[in-house]
Amino acid sequence: MSIAAIARLLGRDRKTVSSYLSGKRTVGVRSSGGGEFERFIPYCRQRLQDDAHFEASALFAELVDLGYGGGYSTFTRALRTHQLRPRCPLCQRPPRTRPVRPDDAEEVHFRWFVFCDPPADWGSTHACVLVGRLTRSERWSAALAEQIDFGHLVGSVDRILRQLGGTGWRWRFDRTQPIHCPGGGKLTTALGRVAKHYGVVADLGPARQDAADEAIGQALALWWRTGGADTGPLEAQESLDRLARLMHTHQASARGGHDGSTEPPAPVLLDLPHDPYPARISVTRVVSANSMVSYRGNLYAVPRHLHGHAVEVRRRLGDPLLAVATPRGRVIAQHSLAPDGASLSVIGHRHGIGLERPLPVPRPACNSKMYSSPSAEALAAADALRQDTREEDGLEPGRQAGGPPGRPGRSWRWTDVLDRIRKYPTEDDEHVRPEAVIHLAAHRQHDPTPYRRSHTGSARHPDRTR
Repeated sequence: MSIAAIARLLGRDRKTVSSYLSGKRTVGVRSSGGGEFERFIPYCRQRLQDDAHFEASALFAELVDLGYGGGYSTFTRALRTHQLRPRCPLCQRPPRTRPVRPDDAEEVHFRWFVFCDPPADWGSTHACVLVGRLTRSERWSAALAEQIDFGHLVGSVDRILRQLGGTGWRWRFDRTQPIHCPGGGKLTTALGRVAKHYGVVADLGPARQDAADEAIGQALALWWRTGGADTGPLEAQESLDRLARLMHTHQASARGGHDGSTEPPAPVLLDLPHDPYPARISVTRVVSANSMVSYRGNLYAVPRHLHGHAVEVRRRLGDPLLAVATPRGRVIAQHSLAPDGASLSVIGHRHGIGLERPLPVPRPACNSKMYSSPSAEALAAADALRQDTREEDGLEPGRQAGGPPGRPGRSWRWTDVLDRIRKYPTEDDEHVRPEAVIHLAAHRQHDPTPYRRSHTGSARHPDRTR
């Protein structure tokens, strides 16, 4: 069969069939035009290194003037394939990578334990204890919180990890309200941001308790029953820390760690960030008769006319300030945060209300909207491309193709070639005119529509400009 017969049978163009038969194209492989683009790679790389925000459309126009004959989509695909555009250090953040799991890495399992009937001076009806346990070494630590919400969860997690000396590569949580989405079976978005801040992976753990969790639960139940009625929250937290150390010592003794026979391996933990995740903790307090509110073993002053009213004590993790606000959110006092359990009365300045968080340091501006002219290296690469084009066309080194000596560049669109020959006729272009007329006639035959439609839908006269 002839090529025309194969094209009629398949419903394809004859040039397409001829390309496959001659071996120019391969079945299943898209033609990318990478061979034509390769000689323009040095110029594009230098141009984008000078200005990482240089627009692709402007760069494509420069390449067309230098002799590039591919399309714009082919050009942009080649830029992405060869990775020619560098990352701007001023406006783009480095890509975040998923934490790599070491062979002997630890996982941290977090679980809440809630106990009823705390002492009356605690100001709450329940006592919430978050326990973080390492899976391999069975070491654990606990943090006492006033309630189960997002702020207390993040603060308790940060305290547990700093007690353990690091974090595992994965966090597993139980299905509580600030962690688990009620209907989706996934972690909340806020907790995902916390895990990204610490550089770990967070997911939900199994609903049932294993043997280690049951042992810790029994120890905590015994600790809660034996606690005194006059024990404060800070004293209860210290007793929790002693209980965790005591249980770890007994486990190490049972494995033979103290006699030197089988020393337990040290847990492999990842480093913690310098500052905790900036989550906000908010608790409700009632102003006393002497216009003071208590928070973590210290007293903070508020205006005198607020005694007996309920206020909110707010603080953000990592900030040295504490704010007192009304239930509707208006900040009425701000103080420096005192150390926990210091028994200090912080008076401070009651009228100097500022922001709860300091303003971030402004980043240096990036000139992404400014146009940058080609550098000396880019001009040298452009001259090299023009020299290669002259050698391919067989012209003198000082002569440019398709125009007078002062006219830069050339274009391979045949309508532009004819227009340029009409405006700047030369003796060397006499052999180009018939070829341009033939290609333009073939294009007219391929698209025989004599009229063009405007945006209003009315027909215009035929385009006879070319």
